[in-house]
Parts: sequence; structure tokens; C-alpha cells
Amino acid sequence: MKYKIILAFFIFLSSTFDLSAKRYNPYGTDWAFGVHFGGTGFFGDINGGTGPLNSTPFSKYFYQNASLMGGVALDKWFGPYIGLSGKMQYGHIQGTKETSYATFTANYFEYNISVVGNLSNLFFGVDRRRNHMIYSSLGMGLSESRTWKYSTKGDGTTLIGTNGFGNPRSEGGKYVPMTETIITTALGVKFYIGSNLSFNIEGSVHAINSDKLDATANDYANQNFIAGLEGYTYFNIGMQYHFGGDGRYASGSYKHKSRYTSSRGGAGEINMRKRNKAWRKIQRKKKSRFTIKKH
Repeated sequence: MKYKIILAFFIFLSSTFDLSAKRYNPYGTDWAFGVHFGGTGFFGDINGGTGPLNSTPFSKYFYQNASLMGGVALDKWFGPYIGLSGKMQYGHIQGTKETSYATFTANYFEYNISVVGNLSNLFFGVDRRRNHMIYSSLGMGLSESRTWKYSTKGDGTTLIGTNGFGNPRSEGGKYVPMTETIITTALGVKFYIGSNLSFNIEGSVHAINSDKLDATANDYANQNFIAGLEGYTYFNIGMQYHFGGDGRYASGSYKHKSRYTSSRGGAGEINMRKRNKAWRKIQRKKKSRFTIKKH
């Protein structure tokens, strides 16, 4: 069932963006490959705080439960406003709750696909000279995890629970990790270095469709919906290489004004007029250098 949900989501995205790709950018243009690395903060039962808001760098609980994660990403833009991003990432998630005398650590792997929106172009107009981009994303995917839970009493090495050790699919095979669907949302800013390189700073929330990541059952009867969520936050930095077009444009080379600006005016046309005005000013200066003064 989990795989069917992801497949249906992928088919929906493919059909949705197929028309956009044909209208604006061919499939061979506007790609980017990148790597990212950062820290995770768990929210769930084995955590001193409650909910995702206590798993950000602005909360002390984030640093108590912080761990490392990294991965790769492949992006494709379909126009000046929207694109797709596929990611794979691996790392560790951990948490501690002193009042429960429990701590856990988990090996975690995730792959997801998200719809990405260029907020800079959406709210401030398409500008090919802009050297940064504010963006947000929403997507879903699958995760695989394996968890060990320990008691903090004594020397802290007493194992009191595990998760992600399912029965092997075949005799003598490896234990099967826990596989669950996830929903992810992110907000970030990207800075362009020339036409092919960029780096970004991003924060994301990953909600997992499971109450077993920390090998602890949740008491939903005494908690609200937000407090009952389980997952992690991921704050990271990344570097991207853009190919099939100038990465600074975030959606290809805007050679045709009519594709991205309204004939009735708007932010896009205002930016175009400003660029034309600056270009004419430069040409006048060049012309004045070669003007022969008459005596």
C-alpha cells in the first residue's frame, strides 16, 4: 500500500508537469545535481520537548538530540515558478528523555520527491539578474530505519527496546528495517555563484507515518495532534551544479519575453523595462567615449 501511494503521487506529478515542460522548457534543460549536509532534531516520545517547534535550532532540545545527516539531490525546473526535486539522504536520529530514563539512536535512510516553488519569482517578478532565490517545497517519500532504545539508569548500556528488525524475507537473510511513508516540507534560500554553481541554506520538517521510530508507543489519548506527531527536522547547507541552462535563471534562458511576462503589465514587465533602461544608459556612455569634440 505504501509503495502504491508513492507511485500514484509520482504519476500525478509526471502528468501535471508534462504540459509545462512542453510549453516552457524541454526535458534536457534546467537540471541541477547537488549534495547537502546538516543536523537533525527528533520530535516524538523520547524527546525533552513536544512537537516540531522544539526541534529547531532556536530550542535547547534540538542540541540535546542533534545528530548528523547528508545526501544527494537532483532538481528539474519546468518554468520560472515551479520545479521538482528528488532527494536521497542517510544519517542518524537520536533522542533522550530524562523523565522516562530512556534514550534511543536510529540509523535512517530516506528518499523523497517534492514540488518546489520559486517564491522570489512568484512574489517579486521574474528577474534574470537576481543572484538568489527563496523557495519552498512540499513532497512525500519512503523511509527505512532501525532503532535501538536504552535505559539511562546505571551505565546507560541496558537495551530495553528495538525496532526495525523484521523477520528476514528468506532463510538466513538480513532483518528487514521498518519502512514507512513520510511527508516533508521545506523553506530555504539559494545563492548563485556564476552560471553553474550555487549553494543553499534550508530547513525542513519530515513527518513519519509511524509511532515506532523511537521504539516507544505514543499515548495519543493525553496529547494533541501536534504533540502526537513523530519525525525529525533537518537543517542543512548544500552545493549544486547546474547544467542544461544558466542556473541563475532557475528556469532556463528567458529569450522570449512573452513566455513569462504579461502583456497587460506586471512585475515581470517592470523588471524588463528596468533592464532595457540600464542597457540604453550603458550604450550612451560607450558612444560618448568615441565622440570627437569640435573646436
